Amino acid sequence: MDAAILRALEYIRCPFLDVFFSIFTALGEELIIAAIVAVVYICFSKRAGEQALLTVLTASCITAGVKGAVRRARPYAAGVVDRVDIDNPFVSTVDLDADMSFPSGHATCTSGFFATVAIRLRRALPAVLCAAFVLLVMLSRVYFGVHYPTDVLAGLVIGAGCAALWQLVYAKWYGARLYIYLGVALCTLPLLFFERTGTESMFEMSAMTLATAAGLLIEDKCIRFADTKKWLHRLLRLLITIAVAAVPFLLLHFLLPEGNWYTFITYFAALFAAMTAAPLLFKTLKI
Repeated sequence: MDAAILRALEYIRCPFLDVFFSIFTALGEELIIAAIVAVVYICFSKRAGEQALLTVLTASCITAGVKGAVRRARPYAAGVVDRVDIDNPFVSTVDLDADMSFPSGHATCTSGFFATVAIRLRRALPAVLCAAFVLLVMLSRVYFGVHYPTDVLAGLVIGAGCAALWQLVYAKWYGARLYIYLGVALCTLPLLFFERTGTESMFEMSAMTLATAAGLLIEDKCIRFADTKKWLHRLLRLLITIAVAAVPFLLLHFLLPEGNWYTFITYFAALFAAMTAAPLLFKTLKI
């Protein structure tokens, strides 16, 4: 069934569909989803952004771990279909690890985020729009020949499942949510010491999850910045957060040698600064 669907989509490929699906693949990039979550958390709704952050990072950690453990060859690498070669600043299908097909990271992130949005809004139209967007992102990955249908379905299950679980945590155990998240983050550490699961992606995800877990606990206990409705304040908050995260990231990126543990340190420092120093500046500057 996987191969039949891939070949059917390969048959209808054309320049228009290449551009159409590249738009959804670009919008479903993990970095784009992370940026959207960050903007929601910093500028609009702290609680909604926090829940989306916990959902997306938890789901992404699961996907990174499973990818490393399974090591499924991508459809084009297995000779099932040819790949649509796209390589530009927004979308690239040529720099992917050939044996990291299952599950799809795009499907995981988009379904985790948009399922959280749909659950929180509890309205029919937003839910339909969120579902349609996620399905188009999933279809784009299969269309390009970089994922099997089962890869994107697995990503959907992981992302939506994590969204449902975190909604339950927020509804039933809100006071313990950050400690539960810290537990999830700590569970990623053992995976770093196994050759098969200790991939660069797993190191990055572990660092980001641990940094946000520690940062959110400190912010919740010691800082507690509030939402703002002023657009100037929202812009200033965004600029401050970018600057606070960029300084340690760039310094460590250029000073430290290459290696997974150095990558871990770099990502941890940048995210931890963004989660603690930036909110502290919001309160100090009264923005």
